Amino acid sequence: MKYTGRIVLTIFAFLLHSMYIVYYFCRDGKVEPFDVYTYPLLIIWGYWTGKQYDKVKFFSEKDELTGLFNRRFVIKSFEKIASLAERANSKLFLLVIDCDNFKHINDDYGHDKGDLILTQIAETLVRSTRKSDISARWGGDEFLVIGHYKDEAGLQTLIMRLHNDLENLSNQVSIEVKVSIGSAIFPDQSRELDELIKSADQNMYMYKEQKKTGVK
Repeated sequence: MKYTGRIVLTIFAFLLHSMYIVYYFCRDGKVEPFDVYTYPLLIIWGYWTGKQYDKVKFFSEKDELTGLFNRRFVIKSFEKIASLAERANSKLFLLVIDCDNFKHINDDYGHDKGDLILTQIAETLVRSTRKSDISARWGGDEFLVIGHYKDEAGLQTLIMRLHNDLENLSNQVSIEVKVSIGSAIFPDQSRELDELIKSADQNMYMYKEQKKTGVK
C-alpha cells in the first residue's frame, strides 16, 4: 500500500494550520497557546484521513487475497499502457495463466488450501517477472501478466521459467500444482484487451489439450 494520501494530507494539514497561525500573528501580533497545541492533533487527523484514502485506493486496484492488481485495474490501465507502447513503436505480451487442477485442490483439501495456492502463485509471478511487468489476478484461478515484448525467444524463456517456478510449488505446499499458460501479442493479434485475452485463452487451451494427449 502506498503512502501518497498520508504524506499529502499530513503536509496539507501542517501547512494549512501554519498559514492560519501566521495570519493571526500578523493580525494580532501574538499566537494563542491553543493554536500551537493543536498541531499534533491536526497532523494525526491528516495522517488518519490520508490512510483511509490509501486503503480505498489500494483495494480499488488490488486483489484482496493475493495483493496483485485486479481486473478493474487492468481494464482501466490497459489503454494507457498500449498507447505508450505504440508511441514507442514497441509491442506487449499478454499471458493468461490457469491452475489446471484448482477445483480438485479445493474439493480435496479445502478452500483454505486453495487460497494458499493462489497466494503462492501470486508471489511466484511477482518473483519470476520483471518489476515493469504487470501481474494481476483476473478472477478465480486465472492470472494475467502483461509486459514489453522484445522477441519470441525471450517470451518463450519467460513462459518456461514461469512453468517451472509455478509447478515447483508442488514441493512447497505438498500438493500437486499444474498450470497452463497461453500468450498473445499486442498489436500483432489485436489492439483490444478482450481480444488479446481470448487469443491467449485459445493458446492456453490448446496447450492443455496437448498435455492431455502427450503432444509437446
